[in-house]
Amino acid sequence: MSSPLPLLAFHSYQTQRLNRTPILSPLLIVVTEGCKHIRLGEGELMACAGEWLVLPGHRRVEMLNQPDPHSGHYHAWALGELDGWRQRLRELFAPQLARLTLSAKADAEVFQPTEQARTALGNVLALLPSAEQGSLQAAQAEHAWQGLMLTLAAAGQGGALFAQNHRRTAERVLQLLRSDLSHDWQAEDVAARLAMSGATLRRKLAIEKLSFRRLLQDARMEQALSLISNSPQALGEVAAACGYQSPSRFAAAFQRQFGCSPSTLRQTSGAGERLRGTGASA
Repeated sequence: MSSPLPLLAFHSYQTQRLNRTPILSPLLIVVTEGCKHIRLGEGELMACAGEWLVLPGHRRVEMLNQPDPHSGHYHAWALGELDGWRQRLRELFAPQLARLTLSAKADAEVFQPTEQARTALGNVLALLPSAEQGSLQAAQAEHAWQGLMLTLAAAGQGGALFAQNHRRTAERVLQLLRSDLSHDWQAEDVAARLAMSGATLRRKLAIEKLSFRRLLQDARMEQALSLISNSPQALGEVAAACGYQSPSRFAAAFQRQFGCSPSTLRQTSGAGERLRGTGASA
């Protein structure tokens, strides 16, 4: 499958606070150990082990990951989607979804999943991590994801996962940026690839209450958070993969965004443990 995968595992061995965490697409978070605290505008949510959390896209939230006081570990899965998955889900099942009453429209939500949803998630976890783009297993993984989404919809849960996306220009821009975040993207270059002028691109994004600069920054930081938490890549390689030729500039941008340094985050994460175990350089 394309990179990054829509399934990520997050571990920590100490309390982690991440400011201005970009949520660019609707996200399902499954907490299996410890608790996750979310501050979204004026509201706060908490999901603890066994609970699921759904967050709408195109916003920044403050996250606090708190390990279980007995085990000393925090663990959660974060499940997004690959380009085209949600669109195909709507095309295939629009009549059925339209008849359902989904929770809280497009709001953030914490809930207890049904046993059917837990089973459906298990099917996704069994297929997605090793699926390769274009393979039969990739198609099976998408089918399993569809099963999970339909199971949540039938239970009236996870309304934000099914909300119509009204930021279509932003989605087109994000799809292009995510294809290669190491590239030195400029607004005029992106506009040309989308067959419009730079002025038109800026105007359309402004209507969606976004800017090219913010989208690029959030896309880079989204990938940085994923790679630091889930990959053994050295931090210099992470910086380059996110479009920063200078590791120091990357570290400064990461610190401004999240309120902690890349090295601090890695030291408290499961990736940090794997790095220490393998002797890889961070």
